[in-house]
Amino acid sequence: MSEEPPPPVNVEVIVPEAMNTGVYANGFTCWYNRTDFTIDFVVYLPTEQSADAGGKSVVRQPVQVVSRVKFPPSMIFRLMQTLNDSMSNYEQQFGSIVHLGE
Repeated sequence: MSEEPPPPVNVEVIVPEAMNTGVYANGFTCWYNRTDFTIDFVVYLPTEQSADAGGKSVVRQPVQVVSRVKFPPSMIFRLMQTLNDSMSNYEQQFGSIVHLGE
């Protein structure tokens, strides 16, 4: 008696209504510990003139976290692969992505 292969799994992504529009981010940071990679998606806020402890003028660049996502280390390569595939597909459809600062 041969075993039948398991049926295919159709993943259905459900986006809660409150998250339908998403959030805008124009930056990100990534940090990690033994159990998680954390990606903070941020929005750069207007710069502010300030002074350091010695009274010297400095420009302060505040950023606000708009979303924080934690991944187990085992998923990071899959995330990178998916982003790379998506970038390639984007460039095939819309042309080269212009890198920041260019």
